[in-house]
Amino acid sequence: MSLSHRKLSAWYHQLARQLEAGLPLAAALRSSRGTGLPAPGLDAMARNIETGGSVDAALEAADGWLPLPDRLVLSAAAEAGRMPATLNSLSARHARLGAAKLRLMLACLYPLAMLHFILLLLPVMRMIDWDKGFSWDFFAYTRTVALTVLPLWAAIVALVILARRQNPVVTRAARLLPFVGGYLRAQGLADFAFALGNFLDAGVPIGRAWSVAGTIAPLPELKQAAVAMEAVVARGERPGTQLSNWACFPPDFVALYHTGETTGRLEQSLFRLTDQYQDSAGRALTLATLFYPALLFFAAAAAVIFHIITFYSGYLKMIEKLAS
Repeated sequence: MSLSHRKLSAWYHQLARQLEAGLPLAAALRSSRGTGLPAPGLDAMARNIETGGSVDAALEAADGWLPLPDRLVLSAAAEAGRMPATLNSLSARHARLGAAKLRLMLACLYPLAMLHFILLLLPVMRMIDWDKGFSWDFFAYTRTVALTVLPLWAAIVALVILARRQNPVVTRAARLLPFVGGYLRAQGLADFAFALGNFLDAGVPIGRAWSVAGTIAPLPELKQAAVAMEAVVARGERPGTQLSNWACFPPDFVALYHTGETTGRLEQSLFRLTDQYQDSAGRALTLATLFYPALLFFAAAAAVIFHIITFYSGYLKMIEKLAS
């Protein structure tokens, strides 16, 4: 299971500072155990390097908790001697992703609390009978709550597990939702541009860089485009001349990539695209955190209003019956 963005960001930042200070990688790994990462895993990575193993082999030892895209980027950076710069870049990126994830979780707390309140209150309101009065039934209340709250919890847990495993069915369904689909597209482009830019910055040949970036791309259309671009490079052509044939690359992506390719500043253009699409993903996520909690709130409010009307309707019927 991969670690949280907060822990990864702190570890990358500390490791970069130690390498910039001249500490060997193995020693830097051993001294970075205060950031919440598994100490046995860091020791295993350090031992691998001390016994003459490669950085790739050391990163393989972290397969259980270090994300695959990060391992591939770090491997390329180590080969090019750009480990500190890449660690700083990864640290900043995970800090932004962690902040966005925290904002999403906080935005969901209030509507979920409201929904639970409604589910716990409605069975009580149904026990009010205007002819017989209020009749408390513990077993009926428990049964009703179990049939509503427990399935809700199960659905939330299942959704979180499937999302963490990047289940394709969940991904396809999420991309159809307003704002969520825009967030996934922008975040996928940001992740892809970030990986491709780091591979090229580390000196990976462009065809290989496209291929590896495609294997870790979060969107299937980006994977297909990466395979096609690798074939374009193999024919001796530039990918920038073919990007417009793929709908997954928006016009601004194509234009900026082509500009960087023409001017010899492709890595900088890709990092700029990373920032642009990360900002777009952040805006889409902000809209989603406003829209869906509000939608859930209004649904809960509608349920409350319906039961209030039902409540007073029964009350008025009782008054009318007493008056007659």
